[in-house]
Amino acid sequence: MHVGYAAIMQNPNRQLSDREVYKAELRMAEMAEPLGFESIWTVEHHFTDYTMCPSVTELLAYMAGRTERIGLGTAVLILPWHKDPGRIAVEMSMLDNLSNGRALMGFGRGIGRVEYDGFGIPMEESRDRFDESAEIILQGLETGFIEYDGKYFKQERRELRPRPFKSFKDRLYMACQSPDSADVVADLGATMMIFAISPWESRAKDVERYRARYRKSQGKEPPPIVANIFCVCDEDAGRAEENALNYMHEYWISALDHYEMDGTHFGDKKVYNYYAKSAEIMRDRGRESVTELFTNNQVHGTPQQILDKIHRIRDMAGPMNLNVSFSFGGMPFDEAEKSMRLFAAEVLPELHRWSCEPGAKKASA
Repeated sequence: MHVGYAAIMQNPNRQLSDREVYKAELRMAEMAEPLGFESIWTVEHHFTDYTMCPSVTELLAYMAGRTERIGLGTAVLILPWHKDPGRIAVEMSMLDNLSNGRALMGFGRGIGRVEYDGFGIPMEESRDRFDESAEIILQGLETGFIEYDGKYFKQERRELRPRPFKSFKDRLYMACQSPDSADVVADLGATMMIFAISPWESRAKDVERYRARYRKSQGKEPPPIVANIFCVCDEDAGRAEENALNYMHEYWISALDHYEMDGTHFGDKKVYNYYAKSAEIMRDRGRESVTELFTNNQVHGTPQQILDKIHRIRDMAGPMNLNVSFSFGGMPFDEAEKSMRLFAAEVLPELHRWSCEPGAKKASA
């Protein structure tokens, strides 16, 4: 099983300066390779404390110079926010050249109204802008040239320099939070990247939809999905539970606020029908109930308890790899580092011995 480290660069409640957060987060990211993690991932966001990584490729280029072997992943680049998709293509090519082919490219559509409004882009255009952007970027990275004549993007033929030197087809990922997105991921030939917002039993249905569509559209078996989880690892189960309830709660509240997940603004946007229905459910259940559900979908406890929980998730979701976050919700960085080190010492070696597939499925195959 491939296990990556996810740096989300949060600063909820602004107890530290942004510069102090960056210094600590970069120190933890630099720990990932020597501790045995196989990739570093970070996510694009703008304008709030929720996460502070407005330039994913810039951060990963820095990490390319601080590491030797580890993969460098965008989890994810939000394509509709970029008015020049050609720049994403050339920045990914540059990152790949800088890192000697270690770049991993993840895309997403985004649901943050604060970000869409901040960039002056109507949310209703998100799906069409995503589709056109993805086509421009993927074509450019495969051929070395960008050229397009679409509804939203017009691009004269130009060469990418530095030129891409190998394909991204087997290094393409896409965030999937709604059932409809599962079809888009499959049709792109990308690896499905999921976040455990709804229960794993529900997420497993989306995964199966993706796998069925992938087999139909690509004519081959889909790759293992990538599951993104939040983790608190501690030798004391009670302390792990206390920290999980505290800091996962704080993370989820920050996510609710940033995305306005329980707001009413999704209702008049057809391309966000799924989120409109989810928001209605969240309003009915209340924030505390939804936050408890989110915490239960993550992993926390002793190393053995965490292994048991990941085993259960894999049994439900099928073939999978992991990205793990340890620093979130305003958790003190010494606590986050202790959790990460214990996970690396006692959980990570065991996960590396696991197959991507659940045991029963592997045996039957």
